Amino acid sequence: MITVRSALLICSLAFPFPAQAQSRPDFSGTWTMDRTRSESAMQADPIGPTTVVITALPAALQIATTRDNKTATLVYKLDGSASPIPGGTATSHWEGATLVIESIREIQGQTVTTKESRRLNDGGNEMLVETVLVVQHGYTLKGTQNYGAGKDVFTRVKE
Repeated sequence: MITVRSALLICSLAFPFPAQAQSRPDFSGTWTMDRTRSESAMQADPIGPTTVVITALPAALQIATTRDNKTATLVYKLDGSASPIPGGTATSHWEGATLVIESIREIQGQTVTTKESRRLNDGGNEMLVETVLVVQHGYTLKGTQNYGAGKDVFTRVKE
């Protein structure tokens, strides 16, 4: 006689849930920031043109960002373990189809945490990057903000 628990196990193996069958988005390729729709470009000190090249590695994602003729290349492990980055560490994990990268760095003696959420639009030709940055400066003054948040839009370069 099959117990209820056994029946549920058999059904879950025979009919997997859609969330389990969902594949991860492919961020690989070259992306350029759409400065007209990106909040980073609207800062008091706007940033210049930005290009991001993302390469999928067997167990990691390599992200090379070029801005002001300088390129910074970081590699993030996709298994949730810590990845070394300049001045600190970063971890990444998936929340559905969104890749979340969280980092902790020491910059000029202050701890800076960043949470970057990266997802593709339905057509896969635009990448939305939402970033929250928090500076642990150790003091609070009226009107002093210790965090920033913004959304940037990147378009895929056809290769």
